[in-house]
Amino acid sequence: MKGLVLMGGSAGAFCVMASLIKYASFLDPYRTTLFRFVIGLGLLGVAALFGKLKLHFVNGWLLFFRGLTGGAGVFFLFLSIMKLGIAKGTIISYSYPIFASIMSVIFLKERIGVLKWGAIAIALVGISLLKSEGEGMTMFAKFGKYEALALVGALCSGIAVVSIKRLHETDSTYAIFFAQCVVGLWLMIIPANLVPRAIGYAGGILLLGIGIFATVGQLLMTEGYRYLSVTSGSLLSMLVPVLNFFAGMLVFHEHLSLGAIIGSILIITSCVAVTVNQENSG
Repeated sequence: MKGLVLMGGSAGAFCVMASLIKYASFLDPYRTTLFRFVIGLGLLGVAALFGKLKLHFVNGWLLFFRGLTGGAGVFFLFLSIMKLGIAKGTIISYSYPIFASIMSVIFLKERIGVLKWGAIAIALVGISLLKSEGEGMTMFAKFGKYEALALVGALCSGIAVVSIKRLHETDSTYAIFFAQCVVGLWLMIIPANLVPRAIGYAGGILLLGIGIFATVGQLLMTEGYRYLSVTSGSLLSMLVPVLNFFAGMLVFHEHLSLGAIIGSILIITSCVAVTVNQENSG
């Protein structure tokens, strides 16, 4: 149950973050991503300064690899939301569970039973219904450059998730998140400053909000994987695109079709089913 609560809170925080990214579309994704990592480092640093947490690193190379793949995944997610919109960009980016689940079988030797495979299939059907929102089947015919980059980001995120699960055997949640922030900062610091641009007060407030909610969401998600398998955690993370559709409808006045509502119900049902199975078997 604790893993379910943590992942639910993470999904809510990431939904707010995605909404703020949509509002910040006038800024470039490199700078937005950079501030996300800078603020994350700042919050962790202040907490460590006052003794609220301790940063202790054990598996340095795997932490670096997690930071590299996770940092790339964050950038591609931000880029996708800005270029494709909060709904389509999030949906493609959050197709990463299929990569994470397959790699967890190969590298972590996790066993995926019939129920979990069925839940994955149901969730993917739900996502396909969400993908058809507003464009029908023509969306698949318009899979262009940014759609491909979003899929690359999903692959990076899937690899990062498997790394997080392995790192929980040696390193703390804070160390794992710190690795993403510090490596992501080095990834973004040069491209974010190639084109100087004044962000203004509004931009500064948006970047601060993005960083705070991203940090909260990431910490909750990373801690949640301590109590869940990669497959279960990944399926619960698929609540994010569902929440983003509701945010699009209520905040950005996007139309939510009957197909999208059915898709959302399918995803939520599959997440609950796989989590109940995880708790009973654990």
